[in-house]
Amino acid sequence: MTSTTDGAIDISGDGGILKKILVEAPEGAEGPPASGFVVTAHYTGTLEDGTKFDSSVDRGQPFKFTIGKGQVIKGWDEGFATMKVGEKAMLTIRSDYGYGDSGSPPKIPPKATLNFEVELLGFEEKQKEKWQMITEERIAMAEKLKAEGTVLFKSGSYTEAAAKYEKAANFAVGEGLEGNKIPEEERALFVSCCNN
Repeated sequence: MTSTTDGAIDISGDGGILKKILVEAPEGAEGPPASGFVVTAHYTGTLEDGTKFDSSVDRGQPFKFTIGKGQVIKGWDEGFATMKVGEKAMLTIRSDYGYGDSGSPPKIPPKATLNFEVELLGFEEKQKEKWQMITEERIAMAEKLKAEGTVLFKSGSYTEAAAKYEKAANFAVGEGLEGNKIPEEERALFVSCCNN
C-alpha cells in the first residue's frame, strides 16, 4: 500500500481504492475483519460533485454485510478489510471497484468514482445455519438463546423473550424431529424452552 499526497492510502495498489482515515480506531480496537465475517457499518455515499446518493446514517440503520463474499461492491470488500472497529474513513472508489461502466441508475451514473464516508461499528463471525451444526453446537446455541431469553424476560421484555425461547426450542432439536421422535437427551431442553 502506498500513500498519496493528501494522506490517503492506495489499498488496491492501482489507485482504484483510496482510503483516508478521518478518525483513528481506539487503542486496542478489534480488526480488521476477516473474509466471511459479518460487518456492521455506517456509510454516506456521494458522487465526485458532492451529491449524496445514499446514507445509512440518514436512515438511522447500520448496514450489515458479509465481507469478502461479493455482497457489496469490491471497493467495500477491500476497504472494510483494512479497518478496525471505531475507525472512520473516506473511501474513494473508482468505477471498476464500484458500479462499473453501467453505474446504478438513476442515482449513480456510468463510470462514476464514488466517495464513501464509512465507520466500522463492529464485526462478528457469521453464525452457522442450524443444518450446518453438529448436535453439540445446536444444543449450545439453544442454551445460549434460552439464557438470553431469560435475561429479556427478567427485564420485562416479554415479546423479545418469547422470540428467543422459540428460537432456542428450534435449535434444541434436530431437523425434522418432533414429538416422541425427539431424542431423550434433547427433549428436556426442548420442553423447557417451550414452557418459558
